[in-house]
Amino acid sequence: MKTIRIVLFAFTLQVVWGCNKDLELTPESDYNAADFYRSVNDFRQALFGAYGGLRSVHGFDYPMLVESLSDNVNTQQNTANLPAARFGFTAGDDLVLGVWGAYWSVINRTNNILDQIDEGEFPDENVRTIMRGETRFIRGFCYFQLGWLFGGVPLIDRVMTAEEVTAIARSSQEETFAFAAADLEAAGEVLPESQGGDNLGRATRYAAKGILARLHLYMGNHEAARPLLEEILAYEGLSPYPEFVDCFLNTRDNGSEHVFQIQYTAGLVNQGNPLVYSLVPENLRSAQFPQGGRSTWVAVSDDLYEAYDTTDVRRDVTIQKGYTTVNNVVDSMTQLFVKFSHGTVPINNIDNDVNFPILRITDVQLMYAEVLNEMGYEPDGEAFVLLNTVRSRAGLDSLTSADLPDQQVFRDSLFKERRLEFACEALRWFDIVRQGPERATAIMNAYLARPEEGGGSLVFDPKYLLMPIPESELRTNPSLTQNPGY
Repeated sequence: MKTIRIVLFAFTLQVVWGCNKDLELTPESDYNAADFYRSVNDFRQALFGAYGGLRSVHGFDYPMLVESLSDNVNTQQNTANLPAARFGFTAGDDLVLGVWGAYWSVINRTNNILDQIDEGEFPDENVRTIMRGETRFIRGFCYFQLGWLFGGVPLIDRVMTAEEVTAIARSSQEETFAFAAADLEAAGEVLPESQGGDNLGRATRYAAKGILARLHLYMGNHEAARPLLEEILAYEGLSPYPEFVDCFLNTRDNGSEHVFQIQYTAGLVNQGNPLVYSLVPENLRSAQFPQGGRSTWVAVSDDLYEAYDTTDVRRDVTIQKGYTTVNNVVDSMTQLFVKFSHGTVPINNIDNDVNFPILRITDVQLMYAEVLNEMGYEPDGEAFVLLNTVRSRAGLDSLTSADLPDQQVFRDSLFKERRLEFACEALRWFDIVRQGPERATAIMNAYLARPEEGGGSLVFDPKYLLMPIPESELRTNPSLTQNPGY
């Protein structure tokens, strides 16, 4: 795997991206961090560059890292290229640096926009307001991601010189989340309910409020999350697709299921979604993967596969059991993530244009069910209705208070339901981490004790609940401190 190194203090990778799949994109050499923006089009292209940074990191580094850390991925198969699956990474790991650097690159782009947007030439002030809101949404999202992955980080809210940046120490995780929350709140106040036409796929009011609700749940602030989730669920423009598989078809992108997605486009240079083929072996051949996959594929754990009921339609949409190689050798046991491969098969395997989901409406439903349960268990109440709505689409029977008789049992059932609904959507590790060190460690060690996971040869260290600050950053900025244990 070719890794592009992007560090906090050298924002060199500029990827320009458009939200609409048919949008004409600006060449990468245009609109870099040193540009002077004046016109609406200048800011529009700069904003595409900020979105483009999200496109880059979510096409491989971020989902591969956080899925591999979780109990969704087998620790014994194909681990040479993905040390995260065996917790063998260090502060020098390329995947960790890739995630860290990519989010910082996007933050730099957003700061560059925000520093200049008030002086830009906008005939329509509403356009300026919306673009500012989108920019703050993107920055807030990046700080939230950095905060839960790495803990407290430096808070940089404007373009700074290298000397200034290298003198900024880490803030606490709470301060980092507060900064992210302020951006998301500001975005939620000004963004429109929906974006269409050339703006299709760009951030909306409900994307900002949904990510903010996710942040509050991470912090255990259920009262703050509740009104945000209620507002999203009250919006008639968002509703689940009737069929689970439709959520992951390129032909159904940006529909009512999707609160926010990372956009990918076919037919342009480096604008496709490489994650689709990166999840399967390079020697696989099938109608879905006529050119095979990649050397850095991941094997799905038996623990995840067995967690699905045999009648659960999500299992076979998400996971393929067994595959045939280019030499017609049949592997009947290996399990692969194929969740995003059910749509149009591209001529070039790196040119898949299916979007990557960041927030789906079923996530909002299950978050709200969680909030209701945490604020007071109610037998067969609204939380049950929301949980059973998600289960019904999966082909499962409804659960009642006879099945889930108290708050803790409901909590455990919801935790499992989220795993089954969002497998391979980069949410399982987030859900494990937010259980807290004691429970997260117990979950991971119970998983690692399974015979096919080494029978306890691997032991989970709670230090991995935070990623290490990349060692290259520590060398550059003496004000930074490393997370404990690394």
